[in-house]
Amino acid sequence: MKTKQERSEMFKSFQTNIKKKSSFELGRQNLLELRDELMSIYDYILTTCNKEDFVKMPLSTDKTIAYYLYHLTRIEDITSNTLIAAKEQIFFTKNYDKSLNSPIITTGNEISRDELVEFSTMLDINQLRNYTIDVLTNTNNIIKDMSYEDSKTKVSDERKTELLKLHTVSDDENAFWLVDYWCNKTFAGLLLMPFSRHQMLHLDGCLRIINKINR
Repeated sequence: MKTKQERSEMFKSFQTNIKKKSSFELGRQNLLELRDELMSIYDYILTTCNKEDFVKMPLSTDKTIAYYLYHLTRIEDITSNTLIAAKEQIFFTKNYDKSLNSPIITTGNEISRDELVEFSTMLDINQLRNYTIDVLTNTNNIIKDMSYEDSKTKVSDERKTELLKLHTVSDDENAFWLVDYWCNKTFAGLLLMPFSRHQMLHLDGCLRIINKINR
């Protein structure tokens, strides 16, 4: 597993190269390499933590590991499939809406801090592991198929409408802003956030929790 600084350098290379047609292929490869590194963090988290670790909240600045993994995966599933690929979300096609035992189908942005431990305790961690792997793999395939011209495509009004119909983003003020935030982006913008920067941010949060627990 690389250091946080090394991951930051990988992100910068991707961010620079993805913008130009002449370096787009290199930028896409940079992103896939970064996401391989992020997958190694997922592997570390899922093999290091016991059931109790996933629901602990030892830091006032961070949430729970179970919440972070759910939140990251739901957001990537929603944006990659509903907004880019115009496909049904894996959450529904593989019945994770039932097997995860999640009380919500949304991104979880609306969950208050007081509710986080209870929410995290409800999740089936083994199914969360499977869901995470399925979504990350699916997104990687979408990235591999994306051309430079595709990357410049703005999220269409039709896909925004479909997103709203699904109600997978809560209408709570802490969550609903995501709809306009995502739908004002190009596909390249979604590669930057949430497919890379968002993952890095919250996986670092998971690592901080693990470090605190193991002190």
